[in-house]
Amino acid sequence: MASSISTGVLNADTLIFTGRNRVNAITVITDGTNAATVDLYDNTTGSGTIRAKGRCVGANLINHILFENPVVFETGIYADVTGTGATFIVFYGG
Repeated sequence: MASSISTGVLNADTLIFTGRNRVNAITVITDGTNAATVDLYDNTTGSGTIRAKGRCVGANLINHILFENPVVFETGIYADVTGTGATFIVFYGG
């Protein structure tokens, strides 16, 4: 299998990819105090079907979710992040 593409560390809602692709993993990073959530929509905007979700409680700092079977997105991959100081990385393609 080919390697995944990393978005790098992101801290705002963003369109990651347009078109069909798959997500292999999500890393959610907190500021050490506040919880963080990342919703990945199968769309080019932050609406519609949430295909994957990553959460991390504030004190844990980091949560890496690796999908044994990659999650397929048909329309696009759009990330919506919530939580003060939250950052995240999405690994896709490959």
